Amino acid sequence: MLFHERMIMLQIVDSQWKDHLYALDHLKEGIGLRGYGQRDPLVEYKKESFAMFQALMDRIDEEILRWVFLYQAMAPPEETPGGSQVEPAGGARAAEPRRAPPPEAARRVREPELALAGARPLPKNLSFNNPGELLSGSRSALGAAEPEEAHGGNDANVETVRREGKKVGRNDPCPCGSGKKYKKCHGQ
Repeated sequence: MLFHERMIMLQIVDSQWKDHLYALDHLKEGIGLRGYGQRDPLVEYKKESFAMFQALMDRIDEEILRWVFLYQAMAPPEETPGGSQVEPAGGARAAEPRRAPPPEAARRVREPELALAGARPLPKNLSFNNPGELLSGSRSALGAAEPEEAHGGNDANVETVRREGKKVGRNDPCPCGSGKKYKKCHGQ
């Protein structure tokens, strides 16, 4: 049961932390408006984010307590010698036999499940690819998407762009003829 309690705690902390970061993003977007009210936005952000963090810790504590108290481990169904399964005693259909499970389900050993949290077992057969193998050698997988210029070819075709006329200063009149300074017209 200790494993399941840890998984419940981890799931709750993870989801609440993501919500907290999302709320901080929203706070950061609107905190600049506090400057119009003659308040320092940085001080206001620190105050409100600290209050949000305290609320986060309270929510985490409440959710963990709620889910740990609601936790009920479900025992795996018992098998009878005839191949049919019977639910553990105390169920509504304790004496009523079920049909035999499919062969692949009979081979699997089921761990107690979380009734409410929806925890899933970890996959057993994981394989990891080495990205270095895909990029080296022949142009396969990720290496096929790279352009040839990334490997240092075609340096001879590079042309330098040169200005034909005199450079226009920032405070000079704009060459478009508007009468404005270049920095106020096309220099922006």
